[in-house]
Amino acid sequence: MFKGTAMSNNQSRALRASITQPLFASAGRAPMAAGAHGRALAALLATTSLLVVAGGAHAAEAQAGGAVDEVVVTAAPREEVRARAVQIQAPNLIEVQSAETIAKYPDFNAAEALGRLPGVSLSSDTGEGRFVQIRGIDANLNGATYGGVPLLNTNPGGTYAGGGGRAVEFDTIPTGAIDGVIVTLTGLPDHDAEGLGGSVELSPRTAANIRKPFLDITLGEGYEPLHHQSGPFNAEIAAGARFGFGDKGLIVQKGATSDLPPGAGFISNPTPFSFVFSASTKQDRRAVDDLEASYVDDGMAPSNAISQYDLRRYDYHRVRFGYGGDFEFQPNDDHTYYIRADIAGYTESVKKNFLLYKGMSSVEGPQGQIPTDPNNKNGYLVTTTPTITLTDESETHRNSIYVIGGKDRFGDLDLDYHAAYSRATYDMSQNIGATFSGPKNTPLTYDNVSSATYPAFTLPAGTNLNNASLYKLSALTNGQTYDVDEEYSYAANASFPARFLNDSGHLKIGAQVRLRDKVSTPYKEAYKPQAVSLDAMSGPALSYYNGHYTNGPQINADAVQNLINSGAAGAISPVFNSAGYFTAKEDIYAAYAQYMTEFGKWGLLTGVRVEATNANYGGYVQTNTANTFQTRTNDYVNAFPTVQLRYSFTPDMLLRATYSTGIARPGFRQNSTAATVDLSQSPVLITRGNPALKPTLGNNFDLSLEDYLPNGGIVQFGLFDKEFTNYIAPRIQNGVMDPLAPGQLANVTTYLNIPTAYARGIEAAYHQQFTFLPGPLNGLGVEANATLVDSHMVEYTAAQSLSGQAQSGPLPGTSATTWNLAGFYEAHGLETRIAAQYVGHSLFGLGGDRSLDTIQDDRLTLDFTSSYKVNPTLTVYFNAKNLTNAPLRYYEGSSNRPIQREFYDATYELGVKIHL
Repeated sequence: MFKGTAMSNNQSRALRASITQPLFASAGRAPMAAGAHGRALAALLATTSLLVVAGGAHAAEAQAGGAVDEVVVTAAPREEVRARAVQIQAPNLIEVQSAETIAKYPDFNAAEALGRLPGVSLSSDTGEGRFVQIRGIDANLNGATYGGVPLLNTNPGGTYAGGGGRAVEFDTIPTGAIDGVIVTLTGLPDHDAEGLGGSVELSPRTAANIRKPFLDITLGEGYEPLHHQSGPFNAEIAAGARFGFGDKGLIVQKGATSDLPPGAGFISNPTPFSFVFSASTKQDRRAVDDLEASYVDDGMAPSNAISQYDLRRYDYHRVRFGYGGDFEFQPNDDHTYYIRADIAGYTESVKKNFLLYKGMSSVEGPQGQIPTDPNNKNGYLVTTTPTITLTDESETHRNSIYVIGGKDRFGDLDLDYHAAYSRATYDMSQNIGATFSGPKNTPLTYDNVSSATYPAFTLPAGTNLNNASLYKLSALTNGQTYDVDEEYSYAANASFPARFLNDSGHLKIGAQVRLRDKVSTPYKEAYKPQAVSLDAMSGPALSYYNGHYTNGPQINADAVQNLINSGAAGAISPVFNSAGYFTAKEDIYAAYAQYMTEFGKWGLLTGVRVEATNANYGGYVQTNTANTFQTRTNDYVNAFPTVQLRYSFTPDMLLRATYSTGIARPGFRQNSTAATVDLSQSPVLITRGNPALKPTLGNNFDLSLEDYLPNGGIVQFGLFDKEFTNYIAPRIQNGVMDPLAPGQLANVTTYLNIPTAYARGIEAAYHQQFTFLPGPLNGLGVEANATLVDSHMVEYTAAQSLSGQAQSGPLPGTSATTWNLAGFYEAHGLETRIAAQYVGHSLFGLGGDRSLDTIQDDRLTLDFTSSYKVNPTLTVYFNAKNLTNAPLRYYEGSSNRPIQREFYDATYELGVKIHL
């Protein structure tokens, strides 16, 4: 369907050549058993045979001129205008961002690029975007694919909002590794059903549409001023060509079509081979200044009473990488075969130096009273044990993706198929922790009322916490974690005309097999060092946090490493940490049928997808006397129907009304059998996963009005309503019977299903270049979008909350308001853009009562990009990121109780782009 008009077969083929690219693969884990592979391959072959036979029968009956060929949207094009054409052409509701648009922002990774789209909000960490929420839905509940194959996450223990390991870290994918992104807001039967808010498709660079040789090179260097670091450094290269072999040897195609006429036989294309190779790296040395607070929270002390302050100074060095290639063989217009491999991720090292004011609540009286400062009504008089700590960590995140596939056309029957292997790994090779304790019961006065952002600390005269000789080494630890997640996947699809309702119908059927294995294996080491003085292992204290504080002597990480290597800290072998170990095996078998047709200006798509999940989860159950590995299976089958209507008022204005469904499987930490049981307490204390959790299901209703403007512009307004069943949330059950403590009452911290929850909202987007303005002003334009979300869940039952009453609130990760606003100029070779991004506050973690919940605060950032095309070959650019030095801020319960404020300062980059 295109602008409400049926297309001929030739029009459909032309459109496919413009917007369709081969399916791709995602990141995964360790090898599957041979039996599992055999079952999957057998299922794939049997399904493919059935599809070919069934499709051929229907195709034989179809009339050549009457069918509406299905529009397949599997990848984002690189150009902005073509991306908008893909969006209007899609049978469902999607948002598309091309590589050309991505390059107009100073975004480091795919997460930050996604945050510019309507309905997508960004969750940042260490100064970079990492996770994304779609329409306010927790990142753990959304789907992700890379080239059409499910994308796996690298670190199940470090995912957003403690959701158990489903959220994909999009910061592992550099922007230079992708052609664009597609956010699917209303799923189709031929898509994975994962994604309650929506799903993200990252499209890798592909050889499908190459018509002439090209070489693209980008080089950039910058400055990160917070700790006066060099970087970022940016380097990208991409090259590709289409070629063949003739009587005179190698033939390289140099234009939209080959200079040679088609040949005879199966290989009629004179240049049937094409390839693309890309490689990129983005290196930065980001600095972080952080101040964190822990409140007493015992129900008696004043609400702003502090038990510990952390003055934290971080130095990161991240080297992001992405490289891959695609090779395609297209013997003729009806057959295409491809093989592709892509690898992306980053290595990161970080040094963290902390000054901790520990034990500040030790002066609390029996009624919760804290001594006040007689000279300052807002101050408290406490004692502390000042402590200097070091974290020296190195880790690597890596996604490796390999896929082979093809597409065939036999008359009116279209087939496509692929087999993929994906592997996602997280290797934390070291996590050294060194603790140097200072003098106990050091008097300290603090005032966090006059300024919650910059609390004031006062020490007695003569006390200098920057004196390294005050501190002695009291603890030394190390740790390693090795997470491996892998998936083998197979898919086959067939589409053909089908005259169920009229002569313009089109049917698509298919099947998919996903075989996933995941394991997280942690180790720990605890040394027994001598009480070494910090004086011999540190440098001077440094001013930080905009000159408000120092955070004590800076521990020399090399000196600590030498202490371990010399054996002076004791020879300790890594010990398996069973408490953090888990396994997960998920096999998903899916089949679907999808029908599409037109009635004048009306378009209809309907169908159903069925997914059978066979899963097994394992973990250790630790009690006071035993440590036992346990597993449990969890099998279920779900059907996902959809009905999607569109009405074309004009070729460029349409209305969509849709009903779609989706699923979010329980997080890997949530449904694990792992548990800790303290039988020495009464009641018994149990913390465990819940392998009996049901998946969360969603019923989604959407209404969208879209008016497409020239030059890739759009005016869009939409409404959505997402109704969930079996939403998963942490729960504390007091005084209950539990199988892990037979015959005894227990207080159990676990996860349970909530019967219902919802997210409802409004979306709007506007993008237009004002080409109607006179002269040079016609390059001015604006790009804006906003999303308002109202969400609801029962956070705590009456038995769980401190107030004794049930408490409701928004869904985790849901910002009530998000928006993007950019003003730009694009004309005469000059492109400039000033862009603001706002993400409203959201629930980050449940704390046992709404007054103790962790909230991620509002954040408004401002970026600037500019470029000038000197000639068709050379472009120079300058980018500035986070110009307002917006902090990442969290608070507990209310905004006047901050618990974390990280500052990153701005980032500047200057570079060149070369196109040959």
